[in-house]
Amino acid sequence: MNLPLTTNGLMKHLRNDCNVQISGRNQKQQLISYGYYHGYKGYRFVKNANNQLPYTNFSEVVAVIEYDNNMKAALYPNLMFIETAIKNIVCNSAVTRLRYGTFDYVYKERMNDNPANARLQLKRLNLRNSVYSKLSTRYKEEEKKDNQMVRHFYNRGEDAPLWVIFEILYLSDLASFFECLNISTMEEILKQLNMLDVSIDTNRGLLSNILYTIKALRNAVAHNNIIFDTRFKDRKINTALKRWVETETGIQNITLYSLVDYIIIICCLLKRIDFSNLRAKELLVQYKEQNQLLQNSVAPNIYNKIISQNVGAKIAALEAYLNS
Repeated sequence: MNLPLTTNGLMKHLRNDCNVQISGRNQKQQLISYGYYHGYKGYRFVKNANNQLPYTNFSEVVAVIEYDNNMKAALYPNLMFIETAIKNIVCNSAVTRLRYGTFDYVYKERMNDNPANARLQLKRLNLRNSVYSKLSTRYKEEEKKDNQMVRHFYNRGEDAPLWVIFEILYLSDLASFFECLNISTMEEILKQLNMLDVSIDTNRGLLSNILYTIKALRNAVAHNNIIFDTRFKDRKINTALKRWVETETGIQNITLYSLVDYIIIICCLLKRIDFSNLRAKELLVQYKEQNQLLQNSVAPNIYNKIISQNVGAKIAALEAYLNS
C-alpha cells in the first residue's frame, strides 16, 4: 500500500500525472478546502469515471465545484418549501371530513378501496409498518429530549395525530402515503394542485412519481453530494410524468439526464404551490446565472460536457411557461 501523499505531493501528482496545472498558496488552500478526493476526484468526470473532463488548470476544477455548490444552495430552500407544502396539502386532505385525525383512522377510512388489489394492499401494509417503526424510533429518541412531540401524545394514552406522523415521514414515505390513499382522496389532492389529468395520469400516480423523482435530488442536496451531472438519479422518468411535464410546459425531451430537467419539474411544482411564481422565476434566474458563470470560467470543451446543447432552448421555453 502506498503512503498517503501530502498536499504538496498531491499538487505534484495533479501536475505530473493528471496534466492539471496547480501552484501557489491560493490554489494550495483551495485544494485543502475542497479536498482532493471529494473535490478533484469527485468532479473530474461527468456521470462516470470513463467520461473525464479535460481540465488543464485547477481553477477549472474549482469553477465546477462552485457551480455545483451554488446550484445546491439555490435548490435547497425550494425543495424544502415543496416538501413542506405537499405534506400540508396531503395531510389536510387526508383528514378532511373525518371524525378523528389519527393515522390509524385515516388508514381505515381513507386507505380501504380496491381490497382485491394485492399489490396495493401490500403497499398499504408496508406503509403502516414503516409509520409504526418511525414512531417507535422517535419515541425512544425523545426520552432525554425537551421536545417530546411523539411522547406528548402516547404518554397521555392518545394516538399521535396525523400532522405528527407527517413531521417524521421522509419524502419517499410521503409519496408512498399518497399512493395508498383511496382514488377519490388522491383526486381531491390532485385537483387542489391543478394536476388532475386522467387522460395522462390514468392511475392518479403523477404526484407520487414526482415525489419519488425529486427525492434523489433532495437527498443529494441535503447531504452535499454532487448534483451537476445528475449522477444521483436512481430511476428512469415515469411515462405519465414525462407526458404531463411536456404537455404542461411545451418542453420536449424530458429525460432526467440533465439538471435542467429537474429544474423544469421543480418549477412546475412551484407554480402549483407558490401562486406568485416568484420562487420558480428566481430559481430559473439563478440557474441561468450559474450556467453563464461556469461558461466564463472553464474551457468550451468542459462547459459543453456539463451543459448539453438543448439546455438553452429548454430555459427559453421554461421562461415562457412561467410567464404565461
